Amino acid sequence: MTKRPITPQVHGLLDYGLTAANAVVPGMLNMSTKARALFRTFAVIQGGLNAVTDQPLAVQKIVPFPMHGLIDKASAPLYLLAPFLTGVIRERRARNYWLLVGVTLVTVYNLTDWSAPKPGKKRKRR
Repeated sequence: MTKRPITPQVHGLLDYGLTAANAVVPGMLNMSTKARALFRTFAVIQGGLNAVTDQPLAVQKIVPFPMHGLIDKASAPLYLLAPFLTGVIRERRARNYWLLVGVTLVTVYNLTDWSAPKPGKKRKRR
């Protein structure tokens, strides 16, 4: 299997960046209060999980990195449905931002090496 280019450290950095973007960009784009709340909720969840995932930029290393990947994957339906359930999908700016973030999430997930060894440890040979 080909090694994927996004390491746990880079994934953690990208997650923190997206957390910051979800907290700030909706306000900068003058989205509705409901849309800002939705994206800030995503920011808190994503930032919180990232902060406790076993990766180099964690605040507390509790969640194994591969489990973080499973949580990311399992949360996809919630990310897909939330704008419809809240009505935010009807707002052009919020919808476009949601699509951009969604494409980013899928891309980062698929390029992340979820089986990467911890820093200082070697990958087991099969």
